[in-house]
Amino acid sequence: MAILNSQSAIFSEFSMTPRKHTQYLLVMMDSVLAKAHCQKSDITHIAYASGPGAFTGVRIAASTAQGLSIGLNIPLVAISTLATLAQQTADSHNVDKIIATLDARMGEAYVGKYLRNSQTGLVELEGEEQLVKLDKLTGQQEYFLSGSGVKAGREAGFGPYSGSIDEDALPSAAALVKLAQQSIQRKQAVPADQATINYIRNKVAEKKKVHVL
Repeated sequence: MAILNSQSAIFSEFSMTPRKHTQYLLVMMDSVLAKAHCQKSDITHIAYASGPGAFTGVRIAASTAQGLSIGLNIPLVAISTLATLAQQTADSHNVDKIIATLDARMGEAYVGKYLRNSQTGLVELEGEEQLVKLDKLTGQQEYFLSGSGVKAGREAGFGPYSGSIDEDALPSAAALVKLAQQSIQRKQAVPADQATINYIRNKVAEKKKVHVL
């Protein structure tokens, strides 16, 4: 959970709480608001990680964001989870070329290739995000390979991967709000009823409208 204020300062909290997202999200929001000395009424936009990722986690993120958007009467910004991972990797390791990966289970990984813009410091997608078999997941010497897809591939006996690697890298809310700020500046925010989820996997590949749970 993170807040980016009008002075571009970021206040954030991070917690690994498998299967307990709904118990902690709003509590964390109150905590981050307190850190930033803000009220809910000060919030102008809600950003969320729209996938790809675990079905339940992505839906919880989207529906919580949508509920807040409706309750506060403010627009939404959907940000790719892979882009968020790539931005976090770029910031943490000071690298410009990243292949972000997320374990998609079923012997597959979600993959996106990103370049960091030298002017903005923000990552930009090259081509399209994809779903690939773990045995097809390969690094490139000039790209930094990050995320749980790398770990899943290694544990499945694939690799070794060339280049630098951080298989424990995770998306962060602090990275997400940086990308969200750019999307807002580009007028890409939408009303709550236009919230989308990006599943990528073929059987649910179409971006679907979501509804508050």
